[in-house]
Amino acid sequence: MLRKIHRWIGLALILPFALQGLTGVLLVVLPLLLAGRPAVPAMGPAMGAEAMIGAARAVAPAGTLPLRFDPPRWPGDSAVVAFGPAGERHPEFEVMVDPTHAAILRTHIVPHMLRVLHNLHADLLLLPYGQNATGIMGVLLSVMAITGLILWWPHPGLWASGKWRRTIAVSPRARGYRLWRETHVSLGFWTLAMMLFLGASGAVLAFPFSRPLFGVQGGDRPAHARSHRPDHAAPLPGEQGLDAAMAALRSQRPDAVLTAVRLGALPADQSFTVILPGHGPNHPATLRYDPEAGAVRVTRDPGRQRTGEWAFMWLHTLHEAKLAGPVAFAGLWRTAVGIAGLALFFFSISGGVMWVLRRRGAAMRRTRAAPRPGPDSAAVS
Repeated sequence: MLRKIHRWIGLALILPFALQGLTGVLLVVLPLLLAGRPAVPAMGPAMGAEAMIGAARAVAPAGTLPLRFDPPRWPGDSAVVAFGPAGERHPEFEVMVDPTHAAILRTHIVPHMLRVLHNLHADLLLLPYGQNATGIMGVLLSVMAITGLILWWPHPGLWASGKWRRTIAVSPRARGYRLWRETHVSLGFWTLAMMLFLGASGAVLAFPFSRPLFGVQGGDRPAHARSHRPDHAAPLPGEQGLDAAMAALRSQRPDAVLTAVRLGALPADQSFTVILPGHGPNHPATLRYDPEAGAVRVTRDPGRQRTGEWAFMWLHTLHEAKLAGPVAFAGLWRTAVGIAGLALFFFSISGGVMWVLRRRGAAMRRTRAAPRPGPDSAAVS
């Protein structure tokens, strides 16, 4: 029964599983191929963030606005201003700026393919039902991993003799159906833990009810504050007041390491992503500046996260292979996620091939076992 469950789930979802594996690999690999920030000579103090964003506006596509500002990470590094349509979270255009002179160094169009791949991986382009469909696929992938482990589990005699090790390697003499099966089984053994994690975490991230179930609140972006200016006045650019906010951040929270500034259509949209001591780059905090009070306040404190929020955050970070450090472990984890995506794609192909070969072999055996008409039967006829 378990063998039939394993087989028919795989056959029913052969195309969706293949798409999930292939898009997962591409989402891990393609960002690594994008151009990084160019280095610049460190010849003096950096200009204000508003000046850098203003310079980047001159080369940004029409109809876009600054969505994110990434300050220089170290002396000699460049700043990045990311642009996109109003109301969007994902930028479409990036401008690298020399922080010393606010000169444009390079522009970069974020490939639209990345957005399409992300949507295909997250909801199979089946909105509004795609998230539930992807969640169900995650559950079924976990079932496939568990049933695969049970089906592989060797007989006690193999454990005692040590011959079970032969089941996790491909024999050099394997050909045809045996080669496909041994590769399928051995690769499943080595990627079992990652498959189980990615299936379970993918289901949690996909189902719409998971966020409230884990106690995850909505974004910390407040409603747009009404400015104290006439309605007929020109709208303020979203970066206005950013220099004063960053100066207050440096003076009031000197221990915070600024990694990114989120922008929007209005100055009220500004928020700071920072690394606080004792939490590390994988647990960033979010801060906001209140210009009326002149105070910087923490709106998302990693030290006060509830267990559900903490678990959901880690599932999201690990599933998307977006660890910020340590560098060595982040690279190894990204590699493991990419291999698991390739394995899922291969399992879909190998499962289909084994099913076809098995049916072909069964048909040939039935043909050979069928009684052939003899001379007596010909005489009677």
